[in-house]
Amino acid sequence: MAESDYSLENRLLFKNYEYFMAIIEEGGVSKAGEKLFISQSSVSKYLKRLEDNIGIKIFKRESYPLRLTEAGELYFKYIKEIIEKEKELRAGISELKEGTRGIIKTGVTLWHSSIFFPMILPVFSKRYPNIRIEAHEGSSQEVAAMIDRDEIDFAIFQFSSQYCNLIFEHLVYERILFAVNEDNPLLQSIDIKPGQEVNTMSQTDFLRFSKEPFVLMKAGQNSRAIVQIFLNKMHLNPNIVLETLNVSTVINVVKAGMGVAFIPEAVLKIKEQTRGFLFFQVDEPLLRRELGIAYKSTKILSRQDKLFIGCLKELFHD
Repeated sequence: MAESDYSLENRLLFKNYEYFMAIIEEGGVSKAGEKLFISQSSVSKYLKRLEDNIGIKIFKRESYPLRLTEAGELYFKYIKEIIEKEKELRAGISELKEGTRGIIKTGVTLWHSSIFFPMILPVFSKRYPNIRIEAHEGSSQEVAAMIDRDEIDFAIFQFSSQYCNLIFEHLVYERILFAVNEDNPLLQSIDIKPGQEVNTMSQTDFLRFSKEPFVLMKAGQNSRAIVQIFLNKMHLNPNIVLETLNVSTVINVVKAGMGVAFIPEAVLKIKEQTRGFLFFQVDEPLLRRELGIAYKSTKILSRQDKLFIGCLKELFHD
């Protein structure tokens, strides 16, 4: 910057701006002085000096309460920005003073809560024992509403273009797998590689299961929309015996031999839940969804939030 940028005149433009804000809030010089516990003459001198330095009037003197001129509106805009920057600075300094302490408020779907937290909590808590996590659970729509109401700092859920007011950071692509009870007799005609966690099933082989009872997530759920597109593509109108909001219910019903289902790949991380199942990827391109971190475009993530998100990205990635 040029030396003139640091002149007394320029510094005075933003000095004691609380006087300026008090004049706006109180509507006049006299009441502003009372609010600030200083004399009216002190406020008047401040205002005259400010307008002299700006070079133009910023208040309309003929009205009461005082109203801003066009130049005053411009100055007001910049003062508000300075106030916000000061808040950010104070928050940042406070975080540095506190170190790795605080509370993280995150939203997550019920299903992914049962997958993510048993894996991340032992790692994160060991690194940062003084940071507490509050998990707010619900459907993707409910969690998105929590973000909008500022009830949580960020959320972990499936990307959707309908949430145009959110910033979305990619975490991982998750396949949607076709799940069949291992005792289903139709599997005898399917080529299965022993010991393979996920086999590949052709569309022709998939249609062998078209008469089977299907257990699906309820319409309106993001994963159901992906599955429905595939079923429509296959011209299949399945016999749906149960629709639910709970992935664990889907798993338990199929485990009981009551049908077939489409289940998020994350189930593979819980070995006890995969016993008695065979899993298949059944389409090309693969049935999958994108999971990530979502937060308001106006949100400034805290240091604690960033530490947790960083840990998530370490443990869950493509």
